Amino acid sequence: MLTSAVALKENTLQLIADPSGDVLPDETGYGLYQDDTRFLSRLELEVNGWKPLPLSHSTSKHYIATYQLINPAFALPDGSTVRRQTVSIRRARFVDGVALYERIGILNCNQIPLDLEVTLKIDADFRDMFAVRGFAPQAAHDVRVTSDTECVHFEAEGRDGIRRATDVTFDRVPERVRDREVTFSLTLRPQEIRSIVVRVQPREGESGADAVGFDEALERLAESYRAWDDGSTLILTDNEAFDQEMLRASHYDVRTLLEETTCGLVPDAGVPWYAVPFGRDAIITALQTLPYNPTIAEGTLRFLAGHLGTEVDLFREEEPGKVMHELRRGELARIGEVPHSPYYGTVDATPLFLFLLRETFRWTGSRSLLDEVWPAALRAVEWIDRYGDVDGDGFVEYEAHRAGGVVNHGWKDSVDAVQYRDGTRAIQPIALVEVQGYVYAAKTGLAELARERGDESLAVHLERQAAALKERFNRAFWMPEDKYYALALDGNKRLVPSVASNAGHCLGTGICDDDKAAAVADRLLAPDMYSGWGVRTLSSLSPNYNPMSYHNGSVWPHDTALIALGLRRIGRAEAAAELVQGLIEAGFRLQEGRLPELFCGFGRDKRFNSRPAAYVVSCSPQAWSAGATYMLLQALLDLQPDPVSGTVRVDPILPPLFNRIEMRGLRVGAERVDLMVQRNGHDVVVQVLVPAS
Repeated sequence: MLTSAVALKENTLQLIADPSGDVLPDETGYGLYQDDTRFLSRLELEVNGWKPLPLSHSTSKHYIATYQLINPAFALPDGSTVRRQTVSIRRARFVDGVALYERIGILNCNQIPLDLEVTLKIDADFRDMFAVRGFAPQAAHDVRVTSDTECVHFEAEGRDGIRRATDVTFDRVPERVRDREVTFSLTLRPQEIRSIVVRVQPREGESGADAVGFDEALERLAESYRAWDDGSTLILTDNEAFDQEMLRASHYDVRTLLEETTCGLVPDAGVPWYAVPFGRDAIITALQTLPYNPTIAEGTLRFLAGHLGTEVDLFREEEPGKVMHELRRGELARIGEVPHSPYYGTVDATPLFLFLLRETFRWTGSRSLLDEVWPAALRAVEWIDRYGDVDGDGFVEYEAHRAGGVVNHGWKDSVDAVQYRDGTRAIQPIALVEVQGYVYAAKTGLAELARERGDESLAVHLERQAAALKERFNRAFWMPEDKYYALALDGNKRLVPSVASNAGHCLGTGICDDDKAAAVADRLLAPDMYSGWGVRTLSSLSPNYNPMSYHNGSVWPHDTALIALGLRRIGRAEAAAELVQGLIEAGFRLQEGRLPELFCGFGRDKRFNSRPAAYVVSCSPQAWSAGATYMLLQALLDLQPDPVSGTVRVDPILPPLFNRIEMRGLRVGAERVDLMVQRNGHDVVVQVLVPAS
């Protein structure tokens, strides 16, 4: 369990180390990973045989970290003692997508010279991430090690026939080199600093760029971040804590989790174990960040369109036109021992894909993107009608076909996420409430796009389907006694009568009757659902409620953000602002202002200035939690773009947290818009600033 790990990521390269910077050779999962393979399983630092003591570490940017270490008291050969905390060891490292770079700097703060032996213990096992995590067996590789004074080279060939290698090189000649141990002898005068630069480069087959020098690589990486900033919307507010903590964390987290593909940028789901593309996660992150940087949505649409299912394959839960759930690239996926090449166990990613296409066109107006993705969109809507409706009742549902695979195929995918009041699991196939809303939004949105492309008959057909679904949905899912929609219909068409946050996702889709939408909104803000920090995944009045669970009472920031935006879409601006305020105030009290994957659903106690209780194994950073910050701002500003004219309609509401919000370089169609929303007495006014050049 990596509860205190420090993770660095750039593109598909990821390092997971302990708080002293060491990669320990144990079963916790530390290592340098690329494409789900551990290319470095040990990187341990020793000085004169002792382990440096950690003082602090910093990872304000997720591609670079510094670790400040000190010495314990230790004896010299003449019998004298060097006092504790008189030798500084600083490890500065980063990953640039090609290699891991580390500069080990040592400062002697004693009044005598010191002879120090700096030893690095290194190893590589090339294990698949599924094996590292204990999810699948994998035989140990026959790792060949060669070394000289310039490089330690590890190499192994996997069962997939791919040769994988790790090269560890140094900027100075070591005094001793063994297979898995390198030692440098340093003499430091009083107040002298000496350094050692280490570079670790993974290689797979014959592919891969060559690494460059430490300073050149660092500057290239910094320049890529500057270019990303220049292409993104600059957001400023008058709340310094929000700008310097939450917004800054979201900015770096979103950028860190992006993966460069041949289709464009795609967000990986989260660090450390989910730094790969997930269909649902990527789509929701793209929706959240459309006003921030629509290239995420463009890359995501192209990538997922290129990975649509093409055949019926129960092992991978694949069906023609279905959007993938998770893509892995390691040895076990390549040889088919795990189904993630890709795996398709998701029911909601396909309608969400269509919804993202419509929203992306609303922001960008890109006909070329629409035309490029349109064939995939038609295949996706065919999946909804042909394969998504398992039993022909007019609702999209799922049934898990693979033993050991994901049991529940909605965003709440834990085994106990869909259960009856007595705690037993609901009978499949299961029609989730929010999925019907996604399907409605997908079909109405696709109808708009069909009409845009001149296909009136398809537009009318989709609109009729959507209207029939809306009528059927409001009749079948409504619980009159609770004045709320049920979580799901089970395989016997019985209600799964849980009051859960899922229904809140329907508010922004248009599927809810007006009176029912109002009742759902009221319940979401009631004390059993709203913790004061965010919306609970399950009502505290439920017999299955557990605020410390994964999906049955916890708070997920992306869930609350989607609900806040939905509240805004049905005209409940004050309710939306209340959720935004609560979640931002939660972020202020969380580590580094970062919204994690989830936190516990305990009620907020303002008497004791409480803070949200952490969920121990929550991913952080996590893509759709990082993107939630941008969706909260959408809920406040109610942005409605017109890409043809390059303008955006704004209908703002400001909670007490803000008196001013600025968006500079907001991309609408081919134009860039600068705007400022500001409180003026009891009113909130919108000002269009000088257009960005």
